[in-house]
Amino acid sequence: MIVYGDHKQMQSAQLVRGSACKAAEHIADMPSGIERHAALVGLFIRASELVQGLADAEFEANGTDRNSPQRIAGANLLVGLARHVGRSWEAGFTIDGPVEADVPRILAELECDGDILTGSAEGYAHYALYPESYFVAARQSGLDANTCVIGIRSIGLGLAAMVAAAIGAPAPVSVRPTGHPFRRRLAADPELIGGWMTKPSARFAIVDEGPGLSGSSFHAVVAWLQGLGIDAGCIHLFPSHLGGPGPEASADSREAWRVCQKHTADFERTFPAGSAVPTLRNWVARTIGSTAASLAETSGGEWRRLHYHSQDHWPPVHRGFERRKFLASAGREKWSVKFVGLGEIGMHKAGTAGRLHDAGFGPEVAGLCHGFLVERWIDGTTLDRARLSKEKVVAHLARYLAWRAANLPASEPGASLEALADMAVRNTSEALGERRAAELQNWFSNQASPKNMQRVEIDGRLHPWEFILSRGGTLIKTDALDHCRSHDLVGCQDIAWDIAGARVEYSLSDAATAALCKVVEARASRPVDANLVHYYEPCYLAFQLGLWSMALRSGDDREQIRLAAAARRYTAMLLRFLDTQGHLGPSSRISPAGEAYPLPFRGWRLPLPAEDASASGSRNIPDR
Repeated sequence: MIVYGDHKQMQSAQLVRGSACKAAEHIADMPSGIERHAALVGLFIRASELVQGLADAEFEANGTDRNSPQRIAGANLLVGLARHVGRSWEAGFTIDGPVEADVPRILAELECDGDILTGSAEGYAHYALYPESYFVAARQSGLDANTCVIGIRSIGLGLAAMVAAAIGAPAPVSVRPTGHPFRRRLAADPELIGGWMTKPSARFAIVDEGPGLSGSSFHAVVAWLQGLGIDAGCIHLFPSHLGGPGPEASADSREAWRVCQKHTADFERTFPAGSAVPTLRNWVARTIGSTAASLAETSGGEWRRLHYHSQDHWPPVHRGFERRKFLASAGREKWSVKFVGLGEIGMHKAGTAGRLHDAGFGPEVAGLCHGFLVERWIDGTTLDRARLSKEKVVAHLARYLAWRAANLPASEPGASLEALADMAVRNTSEALGERRAAELQNWFSNQASPKNMQRVEIDGRLHPWEFILSRGGTLIKTDALDHCRSHDLVGCQDIAWDIAGARVEYSLSDAATAALCKVVEARASRPVDANLVHYYEPCYLAFQLGLWSMALRSGDDREQIRLAAAARRYTAMLLRFLDTQGHLGPSSRISPAGEAYPLPFRGWRLPLPAEDASASGSRNIPDR
């Protein structure tokens, strides 16, 4: 099923370079501390986007990866920045002053004509992957300067610079595997690694995040090296985890993973207690002003233990979309600590969080500390268990969505309407068969073109368990920052997407949905196209169906039951949509007096037998 997506965009290379130059100037005036270190890492990430974008542009022009003066200069730039990050890291963030003199010079000399393809690297944006962890892994690897470091673009190029800086190796080369996600291959000139092939004692380090479902990107580089006569015993892998390739891995990929040496450092080893490097607990304690702060991890759905008395009432969790989270406690004070991204994306989300709080929709923000947002913990009752009338809920949703529509214009792209329709038809085909998919395809073809589409940073996750009714009676939205920037297909859409989501999740009638549209339109002072809400509705249902179906490969037996229940719930609602209007053409609507989806949203207690916790369908997870 189609769920994942990659929202990259073309940007002027000169503008990207200009933002990096401004960041370098800003750092020169910053005092030592975690804020300066975080800004330095942000500069490193931005420069990495520029250098990998320029390398990809050369690759597209030449059809192969080969060395060039531009590539060599870009790699040297990243190694210089990586050394600076490493020194700041090892000194416990006590270094101040400007970045290395070569950095501004090389930035200015890069040829930045034309546009490059850029986008947030998944690891930096979503999965708490810190470039410092590769510096630590390389320091502990036993490798030295006699190592040819190879980065797999995109994120792997910057990470390779961290490895090279840590071991004193020459600047890395980079490659871009292409082809089917499960069968990547390389088009690279052997001269890329030049004289390294004739050095009997040379080692080769392959650097990237992952591996994913198949590990085919790592394997493509290993196979390329072996084809050039490099023994597997000389090849070292630097992955972001040691879990190994996933279920789509070929036998050759698994064998390459088995025989090559591997070096990685997880988050805890990167920020060890008792070292010169401040730990996450230190960061949070400084942010909330309490040296007695303690941390308890709430990632992977563990946050549910804090809101529900019984696991029987837990909502489902897709672990692949869960961010790293902690609960910080200092006496009677509690704070939520969540990874929101490194560099510009983290700062943007922190700013949005502050605006949400000021508007009365989000928790109080204590601060941002190197990728982690610290917000006051909200004690209260999740909306699926709260005694709150649907009228009050819908009134709050109207105010909340109107505020987002008026105040959060899109800064990133999202899926086109055509892509959303293709996703809906594909997911319907896998879940319900070709006949129902053809009905939906016909329905889309009969819809009038939506008007006045204005992309905003949608919430994207309006499920009742995402809201908390505080002890003071205020309804607070949690996780309101990430879903329009997640690693999925949807991205930023018109606010009509959230209205369609509210219709589904709260069983709104046509009349209630129309009223919600009018309130949002009036409060946001912008039109809301009812046809677009209607167009989005099957897209939302099919996306949710795919999301929860794909999650069925993870979790214990009880989690599987919850996931299967969620998948079946959206299957039933998609069937209802098709039965009531999907095959009838554009003019059909559900009776205004009736409920769109008469399914309860209060109390997620769906005790299904374990044998039902299964779902079919392929996955479209981008793989490395």
